[in-house]
Amino acid sequence: MRADPLIAVQCVVCGGYAFEVICPATDVLGHLEYLRGFHRRRLRPTPNGEAPRDALTDRADFTQDYATDIVACTDCGLVFRNPRPTTQDIDRAYMQDHYGASRLAALFDAQLELYRPKAHFLCRWLPRRQHVRIVEVGSFVGGFLAAGQEYGWDMLGVDPGVEVNSFCKNRGLPVCQGTLAELTLEERSVDCVAIWNTFDQLPNPEPTLAAACRLLRPGGLLVLRVPNGDCFRSAVAWMRKLPRPLAGWLRRTLAWNNLLAFPYLHGYSVRTLDTLLRHYGFARIGTQPDTLPRLSDAQTKSWAAQEERVLKGLCVLAARVAALRPTSSLRFAPWFDVCYRQSLQPAISHARHFRVSLTLPLLPAVA
Repeated sequence: MRADPLIAVQCVVCGGYAFEVICPATDVLGHLEYLRGFHRRRLRPTPNGEAPRDALTDRADFTQDYATDIVACTDCGLVFRNPRPTTQDIDRAYMQDHYGASRLAALFDAQLELYRPKAHFLCRWLPRRQHVRIVEVGSFVGGFLAAGQEYGWDMLGVDPGVEVNSFCKNRGLPVCQGTLAELTLEERSVDCVAIWNTFDQLPNPEPTLAAACRLLRPGGLLVLRVPNGDCFRSAVAWMRKLPRPLAGWLRRTLAWNNLLAFPYLHGYSVRTLDTLLRHYGFARIGTQPDTLPRLSDAQTKSWAAQEERVLKGLCVLAARVAALRPTSSLRFAPWFDVCYRQSLQPAISHARHFRVSLTLPLLPAVA
């Protein structure tokens, strides 16, 4: 992504301007360089000895690939990139994302594998009737759309990406290009809005949350899947303290979960999501620790695929053990799913909650 200009931003949860740097831009540059070497060593080379074309996309080449500080709000703890590109530049970058046909097909297989259990996870809260309508924000390659159709749900995806929408349409999956706020559906006609891998990439969540409130039926569900800001913050601190061999394994674990270099705008926690969504009348009804969808595919060396399975399995095990403690925490889960029901009176109006500008004066680009 073009990283000029960069803008300083305030916290989208509490509106705070005070923050501490938890991973400086120089470290982010080092993490990006490490990731490229990490995945090149784990991919099967082409006949010319290079990594397969487009194989590093979403492994080491990300939309949020510019070097900037990763900070934490001192008031609420939200982890986020600061400074960052303008909202217009971010929207344009996601619209123009390119993966290639073979990479998209591999991503679909991995995401369908991921979202079948997610669909089962949702069944306990969805209404027990024949017609259930679900809208997915950031439908990407359509893994969840396909999983939901297997349950007989009326699925609709919305995504700004040109290439991924074309891929979904070619598979017969219902998608619209754009944002949730631009979707022309009747009010209170949707049972669930799912934002599995996109909420953390919204520069300002207010338009999407306001649209979800408008579209959801009374008691409707909002389900989110986000990278864990608390996990990233703890892991970065531990990498500085641990002996080199242990720090190396922790770095590999972050690499397989796309937390190294933090290629996201925001790293929410359950606490910060609860604070934000309370203002829109949502109450949390369920959480589930998780890891990144499988990155290994036919292009991955066998030993590397096994490494990914083991490290992600250890993450899930650590998260489940931590959940047994009286003061349970999702700190060991690189990702987590969380489900909310629209059942509370909004604490304050949307306009009042976002009464201050979300941007500050322009800053020079980071080299």
